[in-house]
This record gives sequence, C-alpha cells and structure tokens, in this order.
Amino acid sequence: MLYAKFKEGQVVSFPSACTVGSKARKGGTITAVEKMYELKEENKTYYSNGICRGDLTTQQNLSNGEFKGYAYRCKTIQPNGFAAEIVMVEEFKLKLTTKEKVLNSYTIYA
Repeated sequence: MLYAKFKEGQVVSFPSACTVGSKARKGGTITAVEKMYELKEENKTYYSNGICRGDLTTQQNLSNGEFKGYAYRCKTIQPNGFAAEIVMVEEFKLKLTTKEKVLNSYTIYA
C-alpha cells in the first residue's frame, strides 16, 4: 500500500448504492489523491443506534497517525442537465472505466 492504485485524471466507477456521496452517483474523474488515517476516538461520531459514522479521515491532525490507505477526490460524471458533485472515495470501492461507460450506466435502468 505504499503507492496509490489510481492517478489524477483517470476515470473510475464506484458503487451507487448510497455509499458514495449523498446521491446515486456512478463514477467520476479523479482530481486528487490523499492519504487516509484512522480517527482518534474522541473525534469519531456515532449514529443514535451506536454505529460509528466513519473512522477514517484525510486530516492527519485529527487522526492517531495510523495510515489506512488512499482516498480519492472525484468530480462525478453526470448526464447533461444534472449537476456534478465532488466526493471522496476509498480506494477499494473504485474500478477503472471510461466516461462513456459511466454515462451509459445511467440509461441502462431508465
């Protein structure tokens, strides 16, 4: 895990089942690569049922310093008439693809 798997400018797809961003996005273009760290316990937040909202961060000062992998900032690819969104995605959720495949994935189920 010394090197990032993807580079800036590459087009990637990611799961759209509400695991990335606040809307159903299917893929995007990588705009930045950042290191992820495990949050300190006092910086973690929890849902009312006790489940942790997330235990990773890209800000080293909020972490315990333990490197966990890479996070990718992506600008989502959307069909004409829809606004793009900037999202952060963990490396294991990404797959290399093309812009055409991402756009076609929106019309398959429509």
